[in-house]
Amino acid sequence: MTSSHPQNASSRADHSPAETFKPTREHLLGIGLLAAIALLSIGWAPKYLFWILIFPILGFWWVLRSRTTVDSHGLHIRYGFRGPKDIAWKDFAGIGFQRSRAYARTTDGKNLNLPGVTFNSLPRLAKASQGRIPDALTAGRNAADDKVVIVHRDGQQVLLTKEEYADYLEAHPELKE
Repeated sequence: MTSSHPQNASSRADHSPAETFKPTREHLLGIGLLAAIALLSIGWAPKYLFWILIFPILGFWWVLRSRTTVDSHGLHIRYGFRGPKDIAWKDFAGIGFQRSRAYARTTDGKNLNLPGVTFNSLPRLAKASQGRIPDALTAGRNAADDKVVIVHRDGQQVLLTKEEYADYLEAHPELKE
């Protein structure tokens, strides 16, 4: 469907292209394995166990349907088994990560899961949101680039600046070789 009035150049410049985050397709490999195991189980008693195939089908549906889209208007979330949700940027309070799940917090305190979004998605999220979602991952990597890593014998790691490392070597002359 097209609009009957043309858009001017300034309105097009305000809209960055949408970025879509989907669950990785590697999930389908695990679902295929689950389906194979289900078929083996069904072979023992097909009359009673036919319903087991519903689990791989539901997993397949979830992987193909769920996604999070970020554009200049906000976040558009499509879940596998419930209705879609939209969060306008004015209603967006922040993003969080709990275990392996990402969620968006709204200004009214609701947390909405973001399918397909991981912590490693932060650089793409920051770019698609035009900076509304900060990229803590790249900032942390850049901060660590100028540091020296010291690994102790017990496995503990310490990040030091180059000046702190020089002081550390002066305090521990046995480390100089």
